[in-house]
Amino acid sequence: MPLPILDGVDARVRAAFTFGQIVCAVNKSSGGHEALHQAIQLVGSLDTLTFIAVADARSDGSAGPGKLNEEDAVVAVEAARAAAHADGIEATAVIARAHDVSHAIMQAARDAGLLVIGAHDRSPLEGTLLGSTTSRAMHTSLMPVLAARERPELGFPGLVVVGTQGIEDRHAALVGATIAARHGTRVVLAHAGRSDPGLRGALAEQAADVLGITGHDPVVVSVGGPPVDRLPATAGSVGAGLVVLGSHGRRGPAALAGLSERVAHRATCSVLVLRGAENYGSEPDDHGAPDVADPDGSHPHTRSN
Repeated sequence: MPLPILDGVDARVRAAFTFGQIVCAVNKSSGGHEALHQAIQLVGSLDTLTFIAVADARSDGSAGPGKLNEEDAVVAVEAARAAAHADGIEATAVIARAHDVSHAIMQAARDAGLLVIGAHDRSPLEGTLLGSTTSRAMHTSLMPVLAARERPELGFPGLVVVGTQGIEDRHAALVGATIAARHGTRVVLAHAGRSDPGLRGALAEQAADVLGITGHDPVVVSVGGPPVDRLPATAGSVGAGLVVLGSHGRRGPAALAGLSERVAHRATCSVLVLRGAENYGSEPDDHGAPDVADPDGSHPHTRSN
């Protein structure tokens, strides 16, 4: 059922109540398996879900190390569609043929409202140098990215921690509260660093938003110390299954130095990094777009509009 709309929340913020199109990258790894299950959990009544697998574009049909061949890619997307169907969701599937897995996924998801990718335990710098798909998405994406981690003892989304640094993170609080409301769970508003009257006012406003959406007051935690250390520690101490953060529009080298991307790599649970609402649906350069097809080999439109 539709979630309640808060009075005084502008149209751009209300868009946080639905992702629209969710694109989930799948493969044979445990991370890809967890990503598809978490993507299914995030689908709302107004959302669509597309699974994408990237087959290594070698003429002999083989696949490079750690990559999928054509047959593996078909199996991956069809298994994902079956899992979604079992949950009452009719998902679509796309197979991209490319050498650069990260680029192919980013191209296929360029109009999406959310990209879901399995997380790996690498540092931000190591992940970027090694071409980790998750790191590259965090580094360059214009859209929100969920780094899905497998923590079965926590459930997903489980307890939702929203990292907030002030008034600019109201969007993150609204998204976190929406996810919590859909799953009947609770929200923790977590701040780390210096506090001042402006911050306290922002936390009060965000707490009121969470109450209005979920029907429950959030737990509000404000601690001193570096946010990049204290936010993951707070999430771990309360047993959070999901951390929601805003990126404040940082991409590229600034993203590596940004709080959200560093927390995403240090947290032990899934992390949803949002982007500025004005960036949703923006088109990156189409240079080097992958060859995209449905699992049956046909080449229809690659995404729904």
